Amino acid sequence: MKAYKLVTTLVFSLVISAFAFASEPIPDTGWGAVLKVPVAEVERVEQGLIEWSNWIRDTHPMGKEENGLESLTITKSYASENHVFYVIVERYRDNAGLKNHQQLFQRDVRGAYANMFAKLSFFRQYRIAGSEQNQTLYSLIPSVGK
Repeated sequence: MKAYKLVTTLVFSLVISAFAFASEPIPDTGWGAVLKVPVAEVERVEQGLIEWSNWIRDTHPMGKEENGLESLTITKSYASENHVFYVIVERYRDNAGLKNHQQLFQRDVRGAYANMFAKLSFFRQYRIAGSEQNQTLYSLIPSVGK
C-alpha cells in the first residue's frame, strides 16, 4: 500500500506542478509511465523492459549526438499488496530527440523489431491510467568529470 500511495502522490504532484507552471512552456523532451505489475508477472515484464531498453540503446542516438537520448531510467518498487511498481522515464536533449524516438518506433514496430514489440502488451495492460509523462518539468544532469 505504501508504494501505491507513493506513486499516487508522485503522479498527483506532477499534475499539480504542471498546472502551477502552465504559464511557461514545459519542454516536450521525454516520455514515461508508471506500471503496476502483479508479482506473478514481474519476470515477464522485466524481460520485456530489458529488451525494449536494448532496442533503444541499439537504435537511438545517445548523449550529445543530434537527437541524443540523455537518459532512460526504470525504477522498481518493493512488492506491495502483491504488486510491483515501475517508473519509466525516457529523456532527450530536445523535442527533436523525442520526435526521432517516435519515428524510430514507427519504423521498427512492424519491421526488424516486430517480435520484440509484440511482447510489450504489458505497457497497455499494467500502465496506471493517466500516469504517462510527456513533458520534462525539471531536469538536473550534473556534469561528468567536474
